[in-house]
Parts: sequence; C-alpha cells; structure tokens
Amino acid sequence: MDSYLRCGFVAVEVYQSDICSQKSLLQDADVVVLNNVFEYFLGKENQLKAWAFLNENLRKRGTLLVTVPSLKESLGKLKMNIDIGHWVEEIDLHTNVYLGEEIDQQALNDIHLYAVR
Repeated sequence: MDSYLRCGFVAVEVYQSDICSQKSLLQDADVVVLNNVFEYFLGKENQLKAWAFLNENLRKRGTLLVTVPSLKESLGKLKMNIDIGHWVEEIDLHTNVYLGEEIDQQALNDIHLYAVR
C-alpha cells in the first residue's frame, strides 16, 4: 500500500457484510457508502437496529457518509428518533451542473453526502 500512497493513490477497501458486525470498521472509516442498503433487505425491526448501530458507531468527525436515499427519507419512514442535524451535516453536491445527455439527473439528485459532526 505504501507504493500507492507515494504515487498519490488512495487505498480503498470495499466490504460487503452485515454492518452491525463491523463496529471497529465504522469507527475508523473515512467514507461509508450506503446505497439502498436496508430498505430492500431488512424488516423494520432490523432496519431500526442497523440505523441505531450506525448512529452509535459512525462518530469520527469528518467521516463522509454517502447515502441513497437521503437520511431524512430513510429515517423518516421508520419514525426514528435520531437527530440528523446533530449527527451529520449535509454537503451540497451541486447536481445542477450539466454532465452530459446520458446522465440520469434524477438518480444523481438521489445521492446525498454528509460529514459526521
């Protein structure tokens, strides 16, 4: 990995697992990407547990959280009592720029970026 860093590359590791089994990984992560991860694969009770686990363990200031859909939408459906504004700050992605005809603007608008406070 040192050679990647010397050349200006960033090391990326991708994990596909039960997020509730990745406490130390979440606590050390610089970027976490959540793309429709709970809505389609977990029942309501397990979604509540997963979001509570994330809220408890994703606390390193400055960690970036990329979500589809937004936290407001995901947590709102579950009526969770997580203060999103206290946990993270949403970062504007400026999706109104022209990126070409083949870009799905709605899909781009569904991507949300947050920084842990």
